[in-house]
Amino acid sequence: MIGFCPEFKSLILVLLVLVLSAPGLAGEASGHFDLDAFLGQVLNFVVLFGGLAYLLRKPLNDYLKGRVEQVAARLQQTEARKQESLQKLEEVRTRLNKLADEIRAFKEQAEKEAEQERAAIRQEAEKEAGRLRKLAREEIEAMVRMSIRELKTYAIDLSVSLAEKRIQEKLTPELHRKLIHRAIDRLRSTNEPSVNS
Repeated sequence: MIGFCPEFKSLILVLLVLVLSAPGLAGEASGHFDLDAFLGQVLNFVVLFGGLAYLLRKPLNDYLKGRVEQVAARLQQTEARKQESLQKLEEVRTRLNKLADEIRAFKEQAEKEAEQERAAIRQEAEKEAGRLRKLAREEIEAMVRMSIRELKTYAIDLSVSLAEKRIQEKLTPELHRKLIHRAIDRLRSTNEPSVNS
């Protein structure tokens, strides 16, 4: 069966209606219906359009096949573009997911490094604080030793000066003479046994 486009079918239907209604209009005007003229017109119509259909069948079929092939090719191109777009969309989604994963991994890594850095700083600060405490303790101990030494020196100096003062207060000329005589007596007693022997 010959396949016609809808526009061509509509054109044939309109012409058929005109041809069929034209004899009726002509017959009504004259008052009688001429069957031979009507059948001639129908036969002319069938021959004319049948011949046209026969002659135009192959070019029309080729044209319609070409149009169908064009539409099919366009549909295939559209489908290919659609598939390509979907594939690109999927690639973009995959890259976005990977990017989100990479961002998450970078964030976790940065947090780990920050925590390690904080721990290292804390440890270094504790070590520095320990070193400063030790230095302060050593300095305090040195200052205490020096203060003790200074106090001892001061106490000795004070004791000596107090002893001198007391001695000077107690050493009267009379006591002085007694001490000298006593020292002389001791010397004699130590020397006498050596003289006797």
